[in-house]
Amino acid sequence: MKKRILRILTLLVAIITPNLYGYSQDVVVKGNIDRDSVLTGHTFNYDLNIRVPNGYIINWNEIGDTLSKSIDVISRSEISEQPIDNSSDILLSQTLSLASFDTGYVEIPKIGIKYYKSAKDTTSYIRYTDMMDIYVKPATIDTTMAYKPIIMPVKQNITFEETIPYFGGAIVLAGLILLIIYVVRKSRNKENNHEEEVKPQIPAIITAREKLALLKDANLWQSGRYKDYYTDLTDIAREYLEGEFEIDAIEMTSDEILSEVRKIHLDDLVFNKLEKTLTTADLVKFAKATPLSAENEEAFKNINSFVEESYTFHQELEKKKMEEAKAKKYDFEEHTENQEMEETK
Repeated sequence: MKKRILRILTLLVAIITPNLYGYSQDVVVKGNIDRDSVLTGHTFNYDLNIRVPNGYIINWNEIGDTLSKSIDVISRSEISEQPIDNSSDILLSQTLSLASFDTGYVEIPKIGIKYYKSAKDTTSYIRYTDMMDIYVKPATIDTTMAYKPIIMPVKQNITFEETIPYFGGAIVLAGLILLIIYVVRKSRNKENNHEEEVKPQIPAIITAREKLALLKDANLWQSGRYKDYYTDLTDIAREYLEGEFEIDAIEMTSDEILSEVRKIHLDDLVFNKLEKTLTTADLVKFAKATPLSAENEEAFKNINSFVEESYTFHQELEKKKMEEAKAKKYDFEEHTENQEMEETK
């Protein structure tokens, strides 16, 4: 009876709901799981299908190691691509191997697929799959088996071979202690006789200028190494932001970097230069886009200009802060002096 009702419902949904591949629209995303239930810790397949017009760029890197705190991504298959009959669209497919260590009904969240309408398009769009559930069954224990007695560990005599690691560890530990004592004494003697030399830190602007000059002479994009070119170019910007503005940009994504740079309140024209170059770099590195020569040259000019203009902005800001602090100190000293004079009178 249940199976008959399920078939009727499936038929009604098929009639009412348009099929994924039966009509054409901008981008269609659909996800399916290969089963309704799974044992805890066991894997199940999640088929991700995306229908897009030919020429659209899909950012597959949005899917990480987890879909939620309850769903882990164990592995991902290669991306398959096939044309759709009587249409200029193509179907992209990937199978995710998922697992959950919770029990009961576990929610599989919506998966957002980010895409661009062309390699030159800097505006991103997103489509989501439907949310679904899977029942995760706990591991079963066979209670019909008879209990077995606990076997105590058998005492064994210690052999000479077993003591060798302990003697070796003791010798190494003693050597380390002696080495630490030697280093501490030597450092104390050095502090008493000579002041420790502190190497001056190279300003971030100097390092950025030198690396930009080297990158320009390397002619990477001219020789077809677009990914290396944009990787080096954005790395220079990341290192500069970390050294000049103390933004941990090396470990951040492009969106996280732009979010932090907005807090500096740079001029919009300066900010847009960084934003445009990071967007182009992501398309080259992740979507395998091939920019034009003019775009490659513009990307270099944008980063070079961003470094110089943001540096000038930062220096003026620091100068203003110093002047304000100096003025506050002067006002405080003058107020204190006037108060002392009044108390003397």
